[in-house]
Amino acid sequence: MAQITVGDFQSWKENPVTKAFMWAAQERIEDGMNVLSTTAGMDLIQDNYMRGFIAAYRELEQFRIDDIEGDEF
Repeated sequence: MAQITVGDFQSWKENPVTKAFMWAAQERIEDGMNVLSTTAGMDLIQDNYMRGFIAAYRELEQFRIDDIEGDEF
């Protein structure tokens, strides 16, 4: 398998499809935070689900080339 280069990663980050995906991820984070702000404490399982949901989307936003350098894909 080919290795992803820094240039490949930068091209991917600048791609309009990637930008649209990241925008949608940010929208989901905001939606999740809004849900928590109005329902937190009512259902602990749902609270934990929403916290995990938000954390997963934040992880996508924070992904950096350093996270994959040296790994082959």
